[in-house]
Amino acid sequence: MARQKNAKRKHFVAPFKSAGEKPEELAWLPLANYIETIEDDSDENTDSAGYYDGDGSEESVFNGRSEIWNFSGNYNPDDPAQKLIASLKRAQTDDERRIWHKIEETDGSIVTGVAKALEIKAGGGDATDYEAFEGHLDYVKTPEITPPKKETPVKEETTDGKGAV
Repeated sequence: MARQKNAKRKHFVAPFKSAGEKPEELAWLPLANYIETIEDDSDENTDSAGYYDGDGSEESVFNGRSEIWNFSGNYNPDDPAQKLIASLKRAQTDDERRIWHKIEETDGSIVTGVAKALEIKAGGGDATDYEAFEGHLDYVKTPEITPPKKETPVKEETTDGKGAV
């Protein structure tokens, strides 16, 4: 696959009701309007360990991964996705900060899961600047990954039934 522009990766959010109740397709709101940057800021937790069955050299041991997506741009209070995220900025508990986050990757795979909206800033900045909008969406557990749909070849329609048009 050739290189892809980041704008081809689509991010969506939807209100959280429960972990077992995924949003309907129409509930997903695109996180795109006036958004300049969305970046993967995931964190991998590792330790170093050396074992007696080796030569005593240390090796990295993978303990876990937290998937985090930072976003930033200009605040538009009329944009439904920004309005949803901004409505969570004064929430006082973890549960109140939960939101659904879906990513449509450039290869066609879809990543879906419950996240927490954290460090939300909706408004503020220099007097001459547009209002800022930023924060991050942290998946609360490993998101579900749906592989891309395989395209089935389309047979060309013929006029003589033998393949000739």
